[in-house]
Amino acid sequence: MFKKEFKKAKEVRDMFRSKKGQSTLEYIIIFTAIVAVVIAAANGIIKTKMAGIMNHAAEQAEAAVQHINFE
Repeated sequence: MFKKEFKKAKEVRDMFRSKKGQSTLEYIIIFTAIVAVVIAAANGIIKTKMAGIMNHAAEQAEAAVQHINFE
């Protein structure tokens, strides 16, 4: 029943033991680090832009309320 899973686990274990597996693992680690840096940078940019958008929307709403006559 679990024959395929055991075979796959053995292939993964053998891959990590081989030189090819080591370089593959190194590339995966480097790729993960690059993705983490990109996500962190994008997160900072998005927060800044969203704050600007929300401030602009608040200013527009406040300006619109100032034009309403409550009499």
